[in-house]
Amino acid sequence: MRCLVGCVSLVLIYSVIGCGGGSNGVKSVDVSGTVSLDGEPLEGVDVYFSSGKVGGYGTTDAEGKYRLVNGAAVGENKVHLKKFDTSNAAGIDMSIPGMDEGQAAAMMEAQSKTKEGKAKKLSLIPPEFSDPKTTKLTIEVPDSGTKSADFRITSKK
Repeated sequence: MRCLVGCVSLVLIYSVIGCGGGSNGVKSVDVSGTVSLDGEPLEGVDVYFSSGKVGGYGTTDAEGKYRLVNGAAVGENKVHLKKFDTSNAAGIDMSIPGMDEGQAAAMMEAQSKTKEGKAKKLSLIPPEFSDPKTTKLTIEVPDSGTKSADFRITSKK
């Protein structure tokens, strides 16, 4: 009888307070926009939003348009962009399960050492926009979300 009372008590406690698998309390809203470099839309750019608590991710289409898959947190978000030049990916088997553009770029960087022994950078996005720690891109995401989170970056310093 004690075992039955204990089991019923546990079931009631978990049904009232839950078991921690729900929301972390951060409001996430729909975000979409465009990415362009030197005035031209960029296809295949990975767009990352980070509020410090929640991250959002999307990829641009041929017109430079993206939509974050899980939205972004309301408030200030840091944004960084990734796109690699894999035009010289000869010899890299892109049919390997899990192989993507980023992994191919990392392999190519490792194989393309300069005379000084440094790897050539294959990012098509300037470092001030592609490094998650030092990105200059931020956006204030409103409570209602936004369809105009546009990033017009330049390659010229």
